[in-house]
Amino acid sequence: MFIFKTTNFNINPAQINITLRCLYRTLSCQTVTSGFLRRLFIICPIFSTQKMRKPTLLFLIAFFTAYAVTCQEKEKSNPKRTYTTHTIGTEKPPHVDGVLDDAAWNVVEWGGDFVEWRPDENTPPTEQTKFKIVYDRKNLYIAVKAYDKYPDSIIKRLSRRDGFVGDRVSIVLDSYHDKRTAFSFTITAAGVRGDEFVSENGDKWDESWNPVWQAATKVDLEGWTAELRIPLSQLKFGKAKEQIWGMQFWRNYFRKQEQSVWQRTPLDVAGIVSEFGELRGLIDIEPQKQLEIQPF
Repeated sequence: MFIFKTTNFNINPAQINITLRCLYRTLSCQTVTSGFLRRLFIICPIFSTQKMRKPTLLFLIAFFTAYAVTCQEKEKSNPKRTYTTHTIGTEKPPHVDGVLDDAAWNVVEWGGDFVEWRPDENTPPTEQTKFKIVYDRKNLYIAVKAYDKYPDSIIKRLSRRDGFVGDRVSIVLDSYHDKRTAFSFTITAAGVRGDEFVSENGDKWDESWNPVWQAATKVDLEGWTAELRIPLSQLKFGKAKEQIWGMQFWRNYFRKQEQSVWQRTPLDVAGIVSEFGELRGLIDIEPQKQLEIQPF
């Protein structure tokens, strides 16, 4: 082990290793490509095996420290949102008909307070959206209320599956919580379903993924509502007693070509999935065999 010493400067390489490992964990949670971070991390063993010129060492320490501070400031300006779900317990599962009158929805609070994403990022959207999420041993249930002051103007267009036209809402779940991949479920006001597998931190969206799930919508005097039932068998997640999933909601207000989101996502970030908020409260759920029968 080598220790660099000057009159006012002492460096212990073992301490540097620990510091940089902590910084790596911090930075890897940010929207920076994992390959870039790992290439930087390769330099760490050098500190404990050979001497390094002091100016180079100082530069590396300054670089990592400055980057960590920047990331912390970014986190403060865009805090991670969380929504806590709850099991329905002895309540009857929601009947998926688009009408949000089932007693099971009363076991949780509404989530909401969406912000505009496009075209004017981080501004109030034209219309607000709120949601609820409950679950049982087999399914995740989602209720959405999309407010609209002019329900007669809601765009309802029939299309094939994955035909994303008209007013619509998407829920995207990073059930592995790897901040790289996710499963997207979209329902339009007309009741058309769409689903995609998301990879590479949001760079790729694969429409060929076709899970089995249910959804229904209804237009009322306040806008339109949606109910979804997503079998846990269609998702992939770990075996932890309490799950923490990444989660994002998108709403497309079609008349104004406006998109709003639950978790703010700045337009200049390098990825999307890593910016998701968190879904908490999933306790004692188990991975299911991927076998579902779709009724015709």
